[in-house]
Amino acid sequence: MKKIARLAVARPKAVIAGWLLLLALAVPFALQLEGALKTGGFSDPRGESVTAQRTLERAFDEAPNSLLVVLHSKDGAVQDAVGQAREAVQREGVSAVTDRTTHPEWLSEDGRTTFLQVGFTSDNTTVQNLVPDLQDDVRDAVGDKVEVDVTGAPALDYALNVHSKEDVTRAEMIAFPVLFVVLLLVFRSVAAMVVPLLMAGVTLMATQAIGYGMTQFTDVNSLFTNIVSMVGLAVAVDYSLFIIKRFREELADGHAVPDALDRTMRTVGHSVVFSGLAVVVALSALFIPRAMSFTSIALGGVAVSLVAVAIAVTLLPAVLSLLGHRINWGTLRRRKNTTGKAASRKAGKDGRPGNRFTRRPGLVLAALAVAFAALAAPAAQLTLRVPVASADILPADDSARIGMEHIKQDIGVREMFPVQVVLSADRDQSDALLKSATDIASYARSAPGADKVQSVEPFSRSLDDPASLDAAARTALDQLWTQDGDNLVTRVVITPSADPDSSSAHHLVDDLRDHLDDRTQPGVAVQLAGATPTGSDFDDLVLRSAPLVVLSVALLSFLILLYAFRSVLLPLLALGFNIAVVGASLGALAMLTGNADNSINSVTPLMLFAVMFGLSMDYMVIMISRMRETYLGGATHREAVLGGLARTAGLVNGAAAIMVAVFASFTSAQISIVRELGISLAVAVVLDAVVIRRLVMPAALLLMGDRVWGRHRRTEQQSPASEQSPASGQPSASGQPSASGQPSAPEPVPATTATAAAADTSSRHPQLADHTTR
Repeated sequence: MKKIARLAVARPKAVIAGWLLLLALAVPFALQLEGALKTGGFSDPRGESVTAQRTLERAFDEAPNSLLVVLHSKDGAVQDAVGQAREAVQREGVSAVTDRTTHPEWLSEDGRTTFLQVGFTSDNTTVQNLVPDLQDDVRDAVGDKVEVDVTGAPALDYALNVHSKEDVTRAEMIAFPVLFVVLLLVFRSVAAMVVPLLMAGVTLMATQAIGYGMTQFTDVNSLFTNIVSMVGLAVAVDYSLFIIKRFREELADGHAVPDALDRTMRTVGHSVVFSGLAVVVALSALFIPRAMSFTSIALGGVAVSLVAVAIAVTLLPAVLSLLGHRINWGTLRRRKNTTGKAASRKAGKDGRPGNRFTRRPGLVLAALAVAFAALAAPAAQLTLRVPVASADILPADDSARIGMEHIKQDIGVREMFPVQVVLSADRDQSDALLKSATDIASYARSAPGADKVQSVEPFSRSLDDPASLDAAARTALDQLWTQDGDNLVTRVVITPSADPDSSSAHHLVDDLRDHLDDRTQPGVAVQLAGATPTGSDFDDLVLRSAPLVVLSVALLSFLILLYAFRSVLLPLLALGFNIAVVGASLGALAMLTGNADNSINSVTPLMLFAVMFGLSMDYMVIMISRMRETYLGGATHREAVLGGLARTAGLVNGAAAIMVAVFASFTSAQISIVRELGISLAVAVVLDAVVIRRLVMPAALLLMGDRVWGRHRRTEQQSPASEQSPASGQPSASGQPSASGQPSAPEPVPATTATAAAADTSSRHPQLADHTTR
């Protein structure tokens, strides 16, 4: 990293030219990203429901994708429009069209609503792209008196793509003006405010181009763009904030531009690399479930974090090298050094900042622990459930949602999303297959949450002679019993008594899975298919993956911080803090977005944990590095903790304000899962920056004493000035490094002198002092 940063400083124009060339190459690919993204991915690709659905499609020749064309008329003339709509939906790829003529129950009792089911042999993406044209063609055919809405899985996926793009655009338009104001308040300089926004823009554009490249090799969900904007804006602006602020401090301290940049990159630049690595490690854990939704989130988060770090250690130093003192151009007001000096001395000697809280750290920790536990308590009542047959995730005025709600309110969706028990066996085991289907159907009729049950049982005597049945009976039999190669396949169709995303339907699936094996004959394979089993399998995948995700993030983050700080206690503290924040954030989300069954999307908790775990390391690394630098400079443990807190408080507050602004902008999202993430992450950042870093962390450090500094803990025989901070790469109280890049052997410094020097640090850094006082 040092060599790269030095190259950026030595040849800034070449580095900037290289990034501009990369940006010019990236723009055409970035603009194609939206069209290459896919929806879906909220299923377990290895779950039994996916396997069972493939068996149904193959054995019963069912269309892999279908759309529902909903017709609604206020004057009751909808029946006359069915024939016109049937003709209008005909196009290449349509395999079957079914309507009320064969399913009379698809017409509402008042005759105002009905729908057509259009089956396609094409893949989901192709069918999605047909939705706008299909809807326009049917509307033209039936006229203005009939309302036409196209819904079904591909239509819902299409709407998710459209609204996801709108959400990102809206959030960025909200976030950038807010960031403009926040950065101007933090830096009080126009030039210093503009540079982080430019770095963020380059980061987003470059990552979107990388995302387009990823879509050429794997399926990427539309959540990719949301996570890139969320995490990318936060880390790109924060990393720029850390580096620019330290650079301005070094300039104010009288250092020449090259020296100021060198010192900045060896301290804060090194910390930024560690912070970025922590984000990458945390988000990489989302690859563990191996589901497209989680994989897409991980790809977006990892890619944008790596790009942000690369820009922070190359492009940003090059820009700062050319700007030099002009980074202070457009300063809004003059800073006063005396204020910062006074604040620093108070922090170092009597601990005035947070004095009421730091006098009794044990009491503070106990009170805050109770508060966090109370805030997290509602999270225990949350139900993790991915919506698989609901349009509630979409905005209320979306056509796909309106169509689904017409079916739900006027006709009922339960028959559209049955739970199907799929049984198969060798051809010579037809008796065992029939016996299993009969026993399962018998149990299902009395199962809690079941309404109607269809099985092959009424046709059991005609299986060997289906020609003896009339046409309607033969059609019904063909949909329940068939031959698939060398196997016989049958199914038991169960209509739930409640909607497919309800708790009742999920309990029915769980109950069936608990009792199917006991009612299945040897040699017969049994699986569940349908929307509710698919959602249940995905929820189970999340629950199975959660312990491994948490453990992997915790272990790798622990190792990173252990290497950074050479202390066992500090990484353990970081893990405890982050778990407390995530729990409290989920509790707050439960209170803010509570619904009838207290459910949230299954994706939200794991994503919140991974993103928050990575981003919170920024504050941990920056604050602890400054505290330890002060401690190793000769200050007492209390002076180091409170002095480091005072000197980094303004920086952390500014960084937190940036993150809150970014995440809060996504609370305006129309997609419910994005809105959930925006709310929970904004709450998490506030809790982490304001409560954990300002109150809980200093109280814990004061209570534990100087043993938190691990092997760098001073002894009477060890000169504090001889230590070096591995997280910053900067010698403490040792003067300048040698020509080889290693710190020269310093002379022992009396503790009183080192303490005074450390306490006076902020007086030499007016920008930092100003943030401290604010």
